[in-house]
Amino acid sequence: MRYNTLTVLPFVALLGKSLATPVKRSQVNGITSDAATFAQCSFDYVIVGGGTAGLVLAARLTEDSTVSVGVIEAGEPRFDDLNVDTPAYLGQALFNPLYDWVYETVPQTTLNGRSVPLNLGKMIGGSSALNFMIWQRGSQGDYDNWSQLGIDGGWDWAGLLPYFEKTENVTSGPLDTPYNFTERAGSGIGEGNSGPIAVSYNNFYSTLEGPYAQSLLSLGVPENADPDNGDTTGLFNSAASVDVQTGNRTYSGRNYLLPNVGRPNLAVLVGAQATKIQFNQDGGNATATGVQFASSGTNYTVSADKEVILSTGSIRTPQLLELSGIGDEARLSALGIPVVVANSDVGENLQDHQTLNSGFLLVDPDIPTIDTLFSNASFAATQMEQYLTDHTGFFTYTPSALSFHPLQQFWTDDELDAALAQLQTEIAQANVSSFISKQFQLQIDGIKQGLVAQMELLFVAGVLGASSNDQQNFVDMSNFASRPFSRGSVHINTTDPLAYPQIDTAYLQYTFDKQVLIKGAHVTRNLSQTAPLSNFISSPLNPSANVTTDQDFENYIIENVGTEWHQVGTASLGPFGEGGVVASDLIVYGTSNLRVVDASVMPMQIGAHIQATVYAIAEKAADIIKAAQ
Repeated sequence: MRYNTLTVLPFVALLGKSLATPVKRSQVNGITSDAATFAQCSFDYVIVGGGTAGLVLAARLTEDSTVSVGVIEAGEPRFDDLNVDTPAYLGQALFNPLYDWVYETVPQTTLNGRSVPLNLGKMIGGSSALNFMIWQRGSQGDYDNWSQLGIDGGWDWAGLLPYFEKTENVTSGPLDTPYNFTERAGSGIGEGNSGPIAVSYNNFYSTLEGPYAQSLLSLGVPENADPDNGDTTGLFNSAASVDVQTGNRTYSGRNYLLPNVGRPNLAVLVGAQATKIQFNQDGGNATATGVQFASSGTNYTVSADKEVILSTGSIRTPQLLELSGIGDEARLSALGIPVVVANSDVGENLQDHQTLNSGFLLVDPDIPTIDTLFSNASFAATQMEQYLTDHTGFFTYTPSALSFHPLQQFWTDDELDAALAQLQTEIAQANVSSFISKQFQLQIDGIKQGLVAQMELLFVAGVLGASSNDQQNFVDMSNFASRPFSRGSVHINTTDPLAYPQIDTAYLQYTFDKQVLIKGAHVTRNLSQTAPLSNFISSPLNPSANVTTDQDFENYIIENVGTEWHQVGTASLGPFGEGGVVASDLIVYGTSNLRVVDASVMPMQIGAHIQATVYAIAEKAADIIKAAQ
């Protein structure tokens, strides 16, 4: 292994102290599964969650050698694992409990009672080790909208831009790509070049990216050679969290933790699940004093001298808050949980990008796709040799053909006017909170202006997360509702801390979200019939060629819509009593030293893949915490 496993000083012999008495400084460091020894330590900061954000914080806070940090992570290290490291294996670890929490929603009434699987990383690095490695920022308007919700402290484009740059080390892409842009991707102003996360562009493109791009451009979609400049609209060659030097995925575990894992002031406990935050209440705000956790069937408590930081994501963070007495008073009281802070906004405001994948059979079964790596042993062996020798080839492939679209690109004025009128009627009938109402108005304003994307299209040379059968070859074209109006929730319904919470994504809560997906399905079908891509497509697979009308596509969407794995908003930034769970310094309202640093603090969804934004939030949070020391 390339990581330290455990360094433990003999407490009793060297210090003459009982193991029941917390030791002031960490006497364990590196990655460890020794829960008993970890619990005997007292850390300045206890971070719950060794995922995307948590390991950024751990690395940045321990830059100060006088500060000790303990991280509690439910998963295990998966270093040097092909399912994590190899880009073309994207999706292979989904639904495997060694890597994935494998959540699912409650039955969705809007989906005929269907529950939807939700995959989140359960390992060192969290979802940054499980995701599809797409690396992009949102548009400027995405983040500036946050500041329109009464959120100060630089939670806007200008305030986050330095942290996007701080986290990344971008290698610009080749000029010779199927997209035929006149400038190299990643060569614009504002790209980071010294951060921990190596970011690069594909060195390998399938036979199909070029025809796909040409067909999309022929429909009037503009090209965008620099989507990191605050405008993501148009077709672009997407960056990926892949190291051009190794051809491997870069993620918080490998790139933030491993270089710093030997620090004596940093310990990461694996295989342990946090179950409750402990508080001291002496009047005024509650003070977090430690974290209870379970490991191998035994319960422990570790002390935090300065702060407890939750970095467990939009599903686990509200669950832990409620288990610890922070949430809706009636809900907690009904479960017999003493109320520490009454805040009915905990677990609310859940937002997720909604996804529809469309599969198409290829005319030529011999065109190499991702699936060929799993169905053709000789081809796979040749590509693996190239991957291991010079870190190039199909095994380094990630989806690169991304495009984001204002609705005006595909909707007529009459269609858009009618859809917005129906949306506003449904919003009025829903009686939403003032916080959500403000969000909706910002979203509607953005739709009307036509300056920000509402729909995403993505092309993959193969099938996401699966291998096709040996006799056929096909590709995926996916469309996404980038700024959905649906708002769901995450809440506990039991005091069992190991039980999964009730996740209600409320998919297709508003007709407008469904209409965006229907239009996207029509667009992908149209693309498959537009030259030059049509020369490579034999026929639609799913949905089938018999699905042609709006009603046909609606029926298919109800049975097949899923997640883009971008849940946000359940412990939102915002004013207390008006939607907020955390203040601008990310401290949970009603507490003095409990912070949340993960995607749950994002008050509104962005029209982009959220990975880079979560890293930027964590980098900004680290500076906030350091400034408060």
